[in-house]
Amino acid sequence: MSASTDRETQGINGAGGEPGTPTRGESIRARRAQVPAIGIAVGLLAVLVILFTLGNRNFLSLYNLNTIAYYAAILLVVGLGQMCAILIGGIDLSIGGLMSFVSVVFVVAVKTVGFWAYPLCILIGIAFGYLNGTILTRVRIPSFIATLGTGGIMTSLALLVSPLPVDAPASRYAVLDLVNASALGVGNLLVLTAVIFVVFFVVLRFTVTGRGIFAIGSNITMSWMSGIDIVRTRNIAHILSSLGAALAAIFLSCGQFGGDPTLGRVYILNSIAAVVVGGTALTGGTGGPVNTLIGAFVLSTMENGMNVVGVNAYFQQSILGAVIIVSVFLTFDRSKVAVVK
Repeated sequence: MSASTDRETQGINGAGGEPGTPTRGESIRARRAQVPAIGIAVGLLAVLVILFTLGNRNFLSLYNLNTIAYYAAILLVVGLGQMCAILIGGIDLSIGGLMSFVSVVFVVAVKTVGFWAYPLCILIGIAFGYLNGTILTRVRIPSFIATLGTGGIMTSLALLVSPLPVDAPASRYAVLDLVNASALGVGNLLVLTAVIFVVFFVVLRFTVTGRGIFAIGSNITMSWMSGIDIVRTRNIAHILSSLGAALAAIFLSCGQFGGDPTLGRVYILNSIAAVVVGGTALTGGTGGPVNTLIGAFVLSTMENGMNVVGVNAYFQQSILGAVIIVSVFLTFDRSKVAVVK
């Protein structure tokens, strides 16, 4: 066999850098694709627990674990909603304004109508989600711009209802006990969060609408050709997003015994972070409730652990930002993005 024939054979087999050989970048992506995103998130959570435990043994104390669980519960509820918007290939930047508005409305309503404040604020969340979905599907404004605008409107309305934080009267604390009380040593907040998680899981995994949400995020054109009602499904995704934000605002207001017109500001980016850190792709179609659950615990553990071990407060956001960047790098589906050469 001649030398030229040897070289041709090597090229066909992918040796020596000839045609057919995967580049180093392609090899890295191939190996990365073999590891599920949720596996990476679970590994990150395990590493964080080990590091923070070595930094301070009190990290695994019952009190501290309870603190982590309660913060993760709130983040999970709002994150589950944000996840639905991201799964269809969009995003919801309005949840901060909605949470702030629901927070003050809930406390004001508790003073006057008592327990009816709960269904009232849930209906507000559903109606607002339908508004977002209608703007997205009927007016055809991208979700980034549409929800940015509606979120600003809700922030203004929250400040009009109450420009300053408002406290719930002591005579109405019994109403707040629906969330704040505990049974058999387990807080109602954790039980309610578990129920909400199960509802989202069932809807997304075992219903036609849930499968449609995943399909639209994967390929909206093929979804339309398959007979999926695109408008209805996207509307429901945004209704679920706003519902999660409204429930989280109710839980926070109960825990704080009051409402705050700026309460939701921090949860805009934190909810997105919880979704992507858990392994749900920003490009849509990949991920789910379990991913968001892991992501919420990762962020909650990070925030709590950095405080416990004494990480400088000004440096904490840098660490969180780095984790988000790495998470997006590991989950981002580049096949849905045009490549510029």
